[in-house]
Amino acid sequence: MFILKNYCDKSTIELELNLHDGKGFIYEKNQEDYLNWIPYKLSLTVGANQYILDDMSFSLEGLKCFLNKMQKVLDERNTTNEYQIVSYCGSENEFEISFQNTDDYFEDLIIHTEIWVNAACMPIPQSGYSVGYKFNIKYKDLEQFVKDLKNQLISLLKN
Repeated sequence: MFILKNYCDKSTIELELNLHDGKGFIYEKNQEDYLNWIPYKLSLTVGANQYILDDMSFSLEGLKCFLNKMQKVLDERNTTNEYQIVSYCGSENEFEISFQNTDDYFEDLIIHTEIWVNAACMPIPQSGYSVGYKFNIKYKDLEQFVKDLKNQLISLLKN
């Protein structure tokens, strides 16, 4: 899986999301997308700290919505210079992520990114707050991230 990395070399932020067919995988081709569930593992690494969501699942409907929202950010770059904030929140509020194109950088196309991870969903016992970070990613990296997620989904649904 492709990892989204912070654009700035001075700080290390990496976001990885992998779909899999492990515990919680439910897919029947003939049933509605909201009844099909795709497990995932999300890992957010900030310096020496790592925040992991595991044993979580997207409904197929929710995953398609997430992919469509990221694609909207990519498509927006080519259609307007009035950039909107595009957000997605997991069905169980396990994480929230938002993207916004920017023209602040001249060398690369950059997207402002903000992610909040619900501490109650992490494997260590904690609750009542979320951990969040703002950082910038390259447009081409989000493009590859979406492509890889779509390929993972296609591969999972073939079986």
